[in-house]
Amino acid sequence: MLRRRAFTLIELLVVIAIIAVLIALLLPAVQAAREAARRAQCVNNLKQLGLAAHNYANIGGSFPANLYLHPQYANAGTTWNNSSWLVFLLPNMEQQALYNAVNFMVMWGTNNIGYDARYLGNQNQTVRETIISGLMCPSESSPQIDTVNADEISGLRASGTCYVGNLGDNCLSCNPASGVSTFCTAQGYNCRGAQLGDPASTTFPPSPGTGSGIYWRQCNGVTIAGITDGTSNTFMAGEQIMRVTQWNSWVEANQCVGSTAVPLNYLAPGVAITAGGSVTIGTGASNTGAWNNWYSFRSQHPGGGNFLLCDGSVKFIKTSISMPTYQALSTRGMGEIVSSDSY
Repeated sequence: MLRRRAFTLIELLVVIAIIAVLIALLLPAVQAAREAARRAQCVNNLKQLGLAAHNYANIGGSFPANLYLHPQYANAGTTWNNSSWLVFLLPNMEQQALYNAVNFMVMWGTNNIGYDARYLGNQNQTVRETIISGLMCPSESSPQIDTVNADEISGLRASGTCYVGNLGDNCLSCNPASGVSTFCTAQGYNCRGAQLGDPASTTFPPSPGTGSGIYWRQCNGVTIAGITDGTSNTFMAGEQIMRVTQWNSWVEANQCVGSTAVPLNYLAPGVAITAGGSVTIGTGASNTGAWNNWYSFRSQHPGGGNFLLCDGSVKFIKTSISMPTYQALSTRGMGEIVSSDSY
């Protein structure tokens, strides 16, 4: 009688080991391919933002404002709305219906930190909570909607953005004279006054302000002619990781910009980024509210982050870029010379 030969236990274990080794070899390649696809989608998202901004500039003569002020500047009765530059781009992002739903006579929420209470309210709640897929990087693991926000939408649900406008190298933890570059001892890097690019006073219409980049929180719109360092050498926008900061809602002006006063993917001493957000290492307490640690650019792409330049191109900037080059790419008119091989 013919006996069938079966696999021995050792042979089975050898086969399983070989399969495990093959899987271990293939996984990094698969993960790299997936990340390459995610990064390509992120690049496309930024290019679409650049196209929308240039279409806006062709019509209005400048890139969109990023304002704490009502876009009509009629009088003190139509002052407060806080619409971001992204809100003004909506019609050029195939979001005309969403733009039409914005009530520009009220702000984005109900939290009062010194605003005129007449203009607080939840009339814009639906717009505020709308997720725009083109503002979400596929590599971003943060919640798309959260309640950890700042200013008038503090404690309220709001949809975030992975892309924030380029404030320039304006200071976060100090406030030197306007236009002056100084060493900030609080953070250990050079930065430029005035803090956050704020103008000296609120006027109607708003004064030009002192932001060194393209968008700051009281920006009234930068023209292409005003980018004297060259559109191919100036950031328009870059990435952020939404869960590490209170400043991530796409509708609100103060939450849609980032500074190069600290390096790309900066981590403050004693602070870490976890799955739940930013924390103090020693205590595990949330560091989310320390805005001057996070009001900048960072990415979940390995090794750096994507940046939209003012000519509409997108560049991957390495985390290892030198600070002088990084800051020179963020200023629109400081006369720095940046060669393409330096980043």
